[in-house]
Amino acid sequence: MKYRADIDGLRALAVLPVIAYHMGLQALPGGFTGVDIFFVISGYLICGIIYQNASRDSFSYLEFYKRRCLRILPPLFVVLFATLLFGYHHLLPSQFTELSNSALAATLFSSNLYFWQQTGYFAGPAELKPLLHTWSLAVEEQFYIVFPVVLLLAMRWFRHRLTHVMLLIIAGSFLLSIVGVLKRPDFTFYLLPTRAWELALGGIISVSGLESSMVRVRQGAKHALSLVGLALIVFGFVWLNTDKPFPSWNALWPCVGSFLIILAGREALVNRLLALKPVVYIGMISYCLYLWHWPIIVYSKMFFNFGDGTRDLAIIAATFGLAVASRYLIEIPFRYKLSALRPGGIVSASAGGVVALALGTLYIGHFNNNAGQFSHEALTVAQFSQYHGTDEYHYQFRNGVCFFDGNNEAKGSYQRDRCLKMSGKAKNYLLIGDSHGAHLWRALSNKAGKEINLMQATAAGCKPVMRQSVHNKCSELMDYVYQSWLPAHRVDGVIISARWLHNDFAALHASIQALKGVTQNIIVMGPTIEYAEALPDLLAYQQDGRKDLVAKSINKEIKQTDVALRQAMRREQVEYISVYQIVCPHDVCHPLASNGQPSAFDYGHFTLSGANDVAQAALQQIHHDGLM
Repeated sequence: MKYRADIDGLRALAVLPVIAYHMGLQALPGGFTGVDIFFVISGYLICGIIYQNASRDSFSYLEFYKRRCLRILPPLFVVLFATLLFGYHHLLPSQFTELSNSALAATLFSSNLYFWQQTGYFAGPAELKPLLHTWSLAVEEQFYIVFPVVLLLAMRWFRHRLTHVMLLIIAGSFLLSIVGVLKRPDFTFYLLPTRAWELALGGIISVSGLESSMVRVRQGAKHALSLVGLALIVFGFVWLNTDKPFPSWNALWPCVGSFLIILAGREALVNRLLALKPVVYIGMISYCLYLWHWPIIVYSKMFFNFGDGTRDLAIIAATFGLAVASRYLIEIPFRYKLSALRPGGIVSASAGGVVALALGTLYIGHFNNNAGQFSHEALTVAQFSQYHGTDEYHYQFRNGVCFFDGNNEAKGSYQRDRCLKMSGKAKNYLLIGDSHGAHLWRALSNKAGKEINLMQATAAGCKPVMRQSVHNKCSELMDYVYQSWLPAHRVDGVIISARWLHNDFAALHASIQALKGVTQNIIVMGPTIEYAEALPDLLAYQQDGRKDLVAKSINKEIKQTDVALRQAMRREQVEYISVYQIVCPHDVCHPLASNGQPSAFDYGHFTLSGANDVAQAALQQIHHDGLM
């Protein structure tokens, strides 16, 4: 294919918003859609290469994969090695094991599958996964493996209907994406079948004759196409956010926009701007920019105590500096200077490199994991970050019984007969909550004693209110509890506990008004303290010398939410328990429970020890006010 500078410029338009989004620039809440622009570009270029060579009967799988190996693998291997090296010396062993697993998946072109399987409420925040961004590379690499076979077979059996085949792929994958967002959103986001339409949308330009037919189109119309394409992309950057279903219909903005810009041709107005040398240069280093930016962002937040402005400058400088260095020291020598070597040798060496890196990653991650050389005391504390896999966690939460992840893809269900079992001897109270209600149930139930039967209706994935903004297994449970179960059962009181935000107040107000028709004894438990990272990890790092790390990692907004919710509940004339004030009396937060163990096992979910302390203080207030 002939080189188009504007395509490199379009890469710049894709990568810069992604970096800005990951750095937290609020003006571009849809900056993540730059990845979708990359998909369209890749589809256009790869399908064009395959189609043109196959049309001349000169397509070679070895030559095709040689070019992909020289382009993709050397910078990727360097970034993986650097990320692992830094992690080995600074991360806790459990963190490094997770990092090595993700590096192994990235090496084997399957990190999208890995991160799809890792999704779940207690999987840990994305901000602490240095290789999370490699999921999109895996999608493209899987496309490179599958699509040459598909396209060559289509050219052999349906040569004169190739456009129809591409349209069928686009339609089928897009339909799967629409349905998948509703049924299996994580699968839909990460996997190739629901992303293939984006790559095929770029590919259809190359194989359908659309590009050549644009010669007959007036230049004014081409300008208009490029402007409309740019407007769609920018609209997606500004209007989309992570609360909107994606990809599905919402991916049309970046994908159709990219399609129109590519179709308009190099002489269109926007394309001329994209072909300016500074823009093209950013596009030429875009792959290295993408590879480096996310590990730098993650590690800078975890280990370097910068101010926000200073951190942003440091991230930008490090990302661009390493990307430029990678361009000249890695990408150009491998991609261009080795291009004359035989394809078989390049592919064989690449396969050997993949195997060697995979085995090395497996070894240091699981057999020689001495990450960071932490003290025994620090490692003992850090073990609580694995709390959700312990028997005590299941005893505390009753996971898969009376608490479950409401995501439609998550395993587990709610056992109504067991969790909503009324007692004829004790007073019957119902705890309704999300995971921040579930982490308190066992402690409240134990501390309340045999005279109180505390039932449990808890699920992660929605707030414990009547009016839901989502539809999943969690919202189905809340609908059942509020609309069917409570009106049919006489309870002595209801406790509502959740990870409250300011935008939950209206729905909570409506729920309380409805509950007053069932019982006047309503207790709302406020939000708990939250940390920037898992509390056990923070305590471990602090144990080994990073002073005041826990205090600096506290989310300051929780106190404001607590004060506002207390005032709102006073107006509602319902009992309010300030969990924040229990954990942080006089604004001095206690990260350890009374028995010396961490009070939380992640950013804010209580261990049973932490929950016991909160439950004891909460019940003292409840008993003092005569509510139980």
